Amino acid sequence: MEKGGVRKTVEFSRHLVKPLKSLAEQVGLGVDELVNVAVYELLVRTGHARPLSSSVPPPRGVDLIDRAEPAPPPRRRAGGGGAGRQARPQAAREQMLYFQIDGGEPIPVRKRVFLLGRGSKCDYILRDRGVSREHAVITRERGGWFIEDLNSANGVWINGEQIAKHRLTGDEEIQISNYTLHFMMK
Repeated sequence: MEKGGVRKTVEFSRHLVKPLKSLAEQVGLGVDELVNVAVYELLVRTGHARPLSSSVPPPRGVDLIDRAEPAPPPRRRAGGGGAGRQARPQAAREQMLYFQIDGGEPIPVRKRVFLLGRGSKCDYILRDRGVSREHAVITRERGGWFIEDLNSANGVWINGEQIAKHRLTGDEEIQISNYTLHFMMK
């Protein structure tokens, strides 16, 4: 436990005790540490706590690396003479992502992390009771754009299937509650 922490007793339902202990053992944390990590993550995602400085290391034994896709190989610096050949692939990777809602004006995604939801802290607010405060996030990572459901109540859907995380190709229609978002790259 962190210095200055407060020791409280928390009561868990019987059906949660065994999986909680198993998970704590699997990630190499004590149950108290695991509960602290989980509560902190919930508070950050719901906007009740601010993320700690990026200089703070993750808890001991917790691997926070996304294993959904392997990391790209390190980029090589362009030397003289070869710069002209590398300019075209660079431009293709840096395409701007836009989305339209129900056929409206295209909306540019100008940030590497772009939050969608009905909460006031979102980058684009979807005003509908079926939309969670922080419903989904659009991210620029590994040379592509992704949309990820943030454990919303009603999900993120593509072609009638609920998705957790999806790499955007630039011609998808995503359903969030009563909204249809059409994505395009330019």
